Amino acid sequence: MRQSSRNAMSWTCDGCGVSVSRMDGKRVPLPEAWVRSKEGTYCLLCRRERAAQAALDATPSDSLQTRAQLRRAALIEFEVSRRPGHTDGAIAKTCRSSVSAVAAARRRLKLPAPPVQRSRS
Repeated sequence: MRQSSRNAMSWTCDGCGVSVSRMDGKRVPLPEAWVRSKEGTYCLLCRRERAAQAALDATPSDSLQTRAQLRRAALIEFEVSRRPGHTDGAIAKTCRSSVSAVAAARRRLKLPAPPVQRSRS
């Protein structure tokens, strides 16, 4: 999905209906984490949910545990693809997952490891 650089008076997510605008009525760009595509305009939360739902729709399993695992893997893969330069720890925190699960997703997606961040002293 590609982001639009156009400005508008307000942006409304087609998934949840949340709106973004300025109080002074000036035009605003599409928020950074949002996307606008032929399917619609979606906020980050709805983008994550759509990625998880796509994974669930692709599986024939009715097992609740299997579906939960697939949903979690899809969310992690979405975040790794969206922010490949972020550390595995930062992505794991966002997804409420483990660092090893994020590293495994990077390997599945054949994405390089993020640059090593030096500790601040």
